Amino acid sequence: MEVAKGNWVGYETVFYHEKTGKFSQDINEVIDYTNLEIDPEGLAAYLDFGYSVFGHTPVKYVRFLLPNQTLLLKDGKLEVREESDSTIQLIGKKSQEDDVFAKLHQSLNSWASGFEEDILIPTSGGFDSRLMNVLIDDKSRIHAYTYGTSFNQGLSRESVYAGLLSERLGTQWSRIPLGIFNVYMEQWYDQFGPAVGASGTYHMEFYQKIKEKENFKKLHLLSGIIGDAWAGAVHVPMIHSAQEYRTLGYTHGMSANSKLAMDVDYLSIVEPVFDKQKDHLKDPDFRIITAMRTKMMLLQYLISVPSKMGFPGYSPFVEEEIALAMLNLPKERKENRNWQRDFFRKNNLLFEEEKHKYTYQNSLNYYSLLHEDLAPLDVDLLKEHLKPAYLEWINSKIQHIGKKERVFQTLMHTPKVKGVLKLLGAKNELLEAYFAYITIKPIEILLKKREKHA
Repeated sequence: MEVAKGNWVGYETVFYHEKTGKFSQDINEVIDYTNLEIDPEGLAAYLDFGYSVFGHTPVKYVRFLLPNQTLLLKDGKLEVREESDSTIQLIGKKSQEDDVFAKLHQSLNSWASGFEEDILIPTSGGFDSRLMNVLIDDKSRIHAYTYGTSFNQGLSRESVYAGLLSERLGTQWSRIPLGIFNVYMEQWYDQFGPAVGASGTYHMEFYQKIKEKENFKKLHLLSGIIGDAWAGAVHVPMIHSAQEYRTLGYTHGMSANSKLAMDVDYLSIVEPVFDKQKDHLKDPDFRIITAMRTKMMLLQYLISVPSKMGFPGYSPFVEEEIALAMLNLPKERKENRNWQRDFFRKNNLLFEEEKHKYTYQNSLNYYSLLHEDLAPLDVDLLKEHLKPAYLEWINSKIQHIGKKERVFQTLMHTPKVKGVLKLLGAKNELLEAYFAYITIKPIEILLKKREKHA
């Protein structure tokens, strides 16, 4: 009997336990804490990517369905059946811009007609959320919210562009100040367990503040998640070997370093996945799809976090028909996202061609480190699986931010200066340590929960 299927792009991941037969979209319902064992390869891969990959998690016997896998229940036992990848047949089928906009418009407004409540749109000012705001017909239902990423959050490009968008569309808009979000790590674990590093806790602060501002009323969330990938903004270089697969993880450095943390080679769980895909990975569009499939384990928090907090979410870009229609637009129109630029230009919303004062600065994580005290990683507990020297390096970095470090961070968070420093080989070890910390923290919580069940 078929009990679950892997979504075409990995959205709404299904976890299962190979021994107990439990399965759920909530990994915490699947983990057997009483008999918990760590999967060394699954843990090493998780550290490098910042989230679980290749169908493995850091917990032995706890797996998840990949796209094109089906979970079957036979004689009381779970089996996984590999299916053919039907998405491959859809790549390259030419599409037209007018049809894509029509599909998006119909999809969004059909969704919006299914409920009476107003619509919450997290609005970064970028093309994806901009498009969501434009295509919703009833603008009076839109509640747009933005957070800035710079020290002066009101001067962040996200804030400036989102404010301009709201002004021209006549929608309700507010900016939410952020900066105290590491306090949500336990709450993050309650939702994602050890499957995803705690790199999205700032969204928990964001939606908690929106909830309070909206007096706890129900809104339906509309997300632009992964729209940029299909629209032409994402380019994935050629992958020649299983060793290069991490490029498809699109981690942006927000992970730990398995080589410093463990003496474990996880190529054995990468190679079967790469071998199935290697011929198709020659196609740049298939590489984009594979990158999104790989990172969806993390990215779906953009919808699942607000959904859990009372804002049920939706995105048209996780629908295969819409995603492939966008991906299959003429190459020259996707270059520099020209098809969307022309659309925004016609609607007097191409802010990129206007003169506005803003900053590209992204200081949110550093800001949080200055305003929150992080409890050190529990070296005694974690040394069972991770090297103490690496854990102690992380702790020393995040706990002692002296004057010299603050001057360096100021330079590293000044956009033009940052570029020069990087060219000179400067590394931001503080943020490297922080990203390692938030990746390892869920593993610490996992091991503490195991102790409680012992």
